Amino acid sequence: MAKLLIDDEFVTLVLSAGEKVESLHRDVKVPRSSVVGARRVPDGLGEVHGIRAGGTALPGVVMVGTWRASGSLTFAACHGRRPAVVLDLTGQPYDRLVVTVDDPEDTLKRLGSE
Repeated sequence: MAKLLIDDEFVTLVLSAGEKVESLHRDVKVPRSSVVGARRVPDGLGEVHGIRAGGTALPGVVMVGTWRASGSLTFAACHGRRPAVVLDLTGQPYDRLVVTVDDPEDTLKRLGSE
């Protein structure tokens, strides 16, 4: 399962080897300053919309990769209908990252967005 590594300068979405194959992508690293919003959602899969533009999708099970919708680009690493964190970005190739995580509240706290 993907992990979000957060330090003073960067937020890095670290993908497992399987997720790299599923998404046809490597880890996603963005400057922390490009994160303009962060929130917890009860179902990460429900936050991913649009047309798959590289990646894997099994409805209700997994969405890993890139999705295009209404002029925006989302990178998702979601497994199951589980809680996730949505990061809104500016000045990056992706407009949003959607990631299922074990403890969304802790992730938001580390981002300073509780």
